[in-house]
Amino acid sequence: MAKEKSKFIADIVPLTRIPLTRNQSFSYLSDEKLTPGTLVSVSLFRRKVEGIVLGAKDDFKRVGGMELKKVEKVLEENFLDKKQIELAKFISDHYISPLGIVIKCFVPKRMKSRIRNQEAGIMNEKKNITLTKEQQLAVEQISNFKLKIKKFLLYGPSGSGKTEVYIHSILKLREKNPDLQFLILVPEQTLTPQAVERYGEYFPAEEIGVLSSNITRGQFYQNWQRVKSGEAKIIIATRTGVMAPFNNLGLIVIDEEQDMSYKQWDMNPRYDARKVAEKLAEIHKAKIIRGSATPSIESYCESQKNNYKLLTLPYLQIPASPAGGPNTKYLPRRQAGQIPDTTIVDMKKERWAKNYSCISKKLKAEIEYALKYKMQVILFINRQGMSNFSVCTSCKTVLKCPKCDRALIYDRGGHYNCVHCAYKTSITPQCSKCKGMAFQNVGLGTQKVEREINNIFSSAVTARLDSQSIRTPHHQENVYRDFSEGKIDILIGTQMISKGWDLPKVALIGIIDADNLFSIPDYSSSQKAYELIVQVAGRTSRPGSRMKGSVVIQTFNPENKYIKWAAERDYANYFQHEIKERESLNLPPFGKIVKLIFQDTNQKKTENATGDIYGMLERFSDVASISEPQEAYVSKVRGRFRRQIVIKIKEEKIPASMLKVLKSLSSGWIIDVEPISII
Repeated sequence: MAKEKSKFIADIVPLTRIPLTRNQSFSYLSDEKLTPGTLVSVSLFRRKVEGIVLGAKDDFKRVGGMELKKVEKVLEENFLDKKQIELAKFISDHYISPLGIVIKCFVPKRMKSRIRNQEAGIMNEKKNITLTKEQQLAVEQISNFKLKIKKFLLYGPSGSGKTEVYIHSILKLREKNPDLQFLILVPEQTLTPQAVERYGEYFPAEEIGVLSSNITRGQFYQNWQRVKSGEAKIIIATRTGVMAPFNNLGLIVIDEEQDMSYKQWDMNPRYDARKVAEKLAEIHKAKIIRGSATPSIESYCESQKNNYKLLTLPYLQIPASPAGGPNTKYLPRRQAGQIPDTTIVDMKKERWAKNYSCISKKLKAEIEYALKYKMQVILFINRQGMSNFSVCTSCKTVLKCPKCDRALIYDRGGHYNCVHCAYKTSITPQCSKCKGMAFQNVGLGTQKVEREINNIFSSAVTARLDSQSIRTPHHQENVYRDFSEGKIDILIGTQMISKGWDLPKVALIGIIDADNLFSIPDYSSSQKAYELIVQVAGRTSRPGSRMKGSVVIQTFNPENKYIKWAAERDYANYFQHEIKERESLNLPPFGKIVKLIFQDTNQKKTENATGDIYGMLERFSDVASISEPQEAYVSKVRGRFRRQIVIKIKEEKIPASMLKVLKSLSSGWIIDVEPISII
């Protein structure tokens, strides 16, 4: 009788949600000893799912003759490496998220790409740049292997040459080890085309790989494989890049590190790519740089504790590039290469002077000046659409989405849209209270500003960039290309145009409604407002521009200290004020926040569920501050009612007994560790 083939037991994580109260992996029989990281197909209950092998061992005699299911199919051996699995376990533990859901983010859709490396283009002509003394010092410290320091905070105003420090640090590190890989994280996909262009001046296209949602799935998977093989050396990515299969990672750059877009807040796992990048650097023994003109409060505080080495850059003084065109000689009143002039305009005075336009007289004059000398303008408004909200003219009821507790935004096409779901009204909506059909639109949005600008400057070429317009395929890439080539005179947009764009022809920044930035009652609103104003203002007076830029900030509250600090680039006073406020309230970086949200279509069930959990959490009041259940700021989304509990923990780690309660929460709960907002 032939001897039966030996079997092995594989420990496998199914790539699906498993309740946190249960083991996150299951045992399956296999005819061969599978290596950790192998991608397989397995049967879980009554369905087939993909899974990742964590380990394998010889089969043994099981008590009671317990039978195990077999691995259905081996899809790809060594799909993930041990370092990726270690990082996935960290994300799962730190953000209290099912391990299978986390690992699923490490497994991209396996698709073929018809076009190879399309997004990298060709290598541009290399610039002949001489680094300043401060830039050279920063590069030397970052690239010095003898220094034990591996974490750096690069702080310098917009236009100070931070990108050159990143690039020359990479060049230095490559001299010592040409096989190293480098991860460049950017907060928005709109920044990837410019990043590819800048890094393409120094590195060949075949060494550059892009990982972001603005490329096809086929291209994404192809680039993922190029990272794994080591072919891609310069990886430019949004937050998902931290999960890539790096071969030999030497340096991580987190550009615009203050940006909230690094936090995935709308789906599991709710991770922050900045913290995950720190763990990734630790696992690979790589260096990491956080760079910003407006460092986050947490990062700057860490630099003050010497946990990050602070490197500072002054404003970069570069002679203006030769100015072409007939109007060059008429530019004496502004000198290029300087911090832009900033004017705060009191919009109350504009109304007293009978100017009811969203464009003040000062801003209009500055736009005229810029257009006269063939320069470009960026106008920033932090809302899309034609208005903030609309009210019934008969009963003053706000027109809201029937599925979400959110005001609808009027679109110039005649519809009212919800920003949270796909709901759209007909062109003749009715008031929910009195059935009236006449509405007054209140406030400003990008479309309304665009219409006003087109009325005033009818000969200027305008474009709009917001979350609605980028739904059109390739719209953002086309706008960036046309604007950088000078085909667009005035660009109107939301915060996606506030950072990273380095275009020397931009002579004017207009911040249409600064007060709107402070409208949300959250502890981080002032921080976000300060950062946005400084970042938007930094899009002008870029190195190499032929004229000094101007910034116009429009507000009904010119005495607002945050607006003043932003206008003066006074980070020191801003930081000191913020850090004292947070310390007094035990807010980050002086405490840890966990936000719990329960959502259900039944309002009573939502109230009962949050009440029950609050009762269980009250016993931890000695180590944490626990808010009573309350409606979320947006209390209803897509037909589901939402209530929340905010936990402020005094220590860095969540107590084990509290963690046990959090892991026991049912599927209706959202656990958001270190949320970007507590409302």
